[in-house]
Amino acid sequence: MNRSAYFDNAKAILIYLVVLGHLMSGYLKENQYIDTLYLVIYLFHMPAFILISGHFSRKIKNRKDLMKIAKTLLLPYIIFQLLYTLYYRNVFGDRVVFEIFEPRYALWFLLSMAIWKFLLWAFSGHKLMVLVSIALALLVGYVSAVNEWLSLARTFFFFPFFIMGYHLNRENFVKLKSKWNMAGASIIGILLVLLVNQFGDVRWKEWFFGRIPYEDISYGIVESGALSRLVVYALMFVATYIFLSLVPKTHQWYTDIGGKTLAVYLLHLFVIRAFKATAVYEWIEDTGNYIILFGLAFFIVYILSSKWVWKITAPLITGNIINLSKKIGTRNSV
Repeated sequence: MNRSAYFDNAKAILIYLVVLGHLMSGYLKENQYIDTLYLVIYLFHMPAFILISGHFSRKIKNRKDLMKIAKTLLLPYIIFQLLYTLYYRNVFGDRVVFEIFEPRYALWFLLSMAIWKFLLWAFSGHKLMVLVSIALALLVGYVSAVNEWLSLARTFFFFPFFIMGYHLNRENFVKLKSKWNMAGASIIGILLVLLVNQFGDVRWKEWFFGRIPYEDISYGIVESGALSRLVVYALMFVATYIFLSLVPKTHQWYTDIGGKTLAVYLLHLFVIRAFKATAVYEWIEDTGNYIILFGLAFFIVYILSSKWVWKITAPLITGNIINLSKKIGTRNSV
């Protein structure tokens, strides 16, 4: 199994679905098929992304590891938090203010990733800690103070997928690619889509985001908040298993995109916000030509994963802006 290609394929597909999901978010409740696809995407695209991130994560061992977290996660978080605020407020007149402790839009992932790495100190000892993380996530849903501040609600909600990925070894992923398992996953996948289409309600979406406590979610799945979250977890784990079973393991035409997903993730909302200000956005809603969204999502991913975009934005995305400024300062001094 070409593991590198497998994981890059997974990340490339997932980042496309992230972009597509954000494009579709403005057209919900207009078309049943869009609603169904949206719910299905949100069942696994972030859980699978986070599981893979956990698989490649290691415990913090020294000061160098701490500095790496600060450089690659916290610094880009602060930079893009500021850029998003300036962009949305000054270009489009949105009422947003710079909040360092409340992640804006997609930036919650960077902050949560940093916290997850610290949590490995307590949860890396045994695989049973996955169950502990689930129990913890079910309980914190009742705590109103655990909300979007510091992305704590999402951090606890998605942490079981991160810690599960951490404890999985490569052989676990290899076994997913057996013919019998892939056939079974295909059948279960079809059944899951039919189930969501028949019984799913797009008003459930807040349960899939995990960003606010139970009491702030207006539309429940069942009466109990913890039970509703447990139902969502069951669906998410199944959907993630299906996806990881069906991802191609050999090099594909889109494999290289998998190595540039962070650039697409951090930049795509700039493009989507601009798109929503165009006449095309309203035209799609009026005419129902939602098929255009699939092509637009591909175009956004293709452009933002290109070498020239990466070359320009890499210092901001990777936290190397400090090194870049030092080099510029050295050249000027010379």
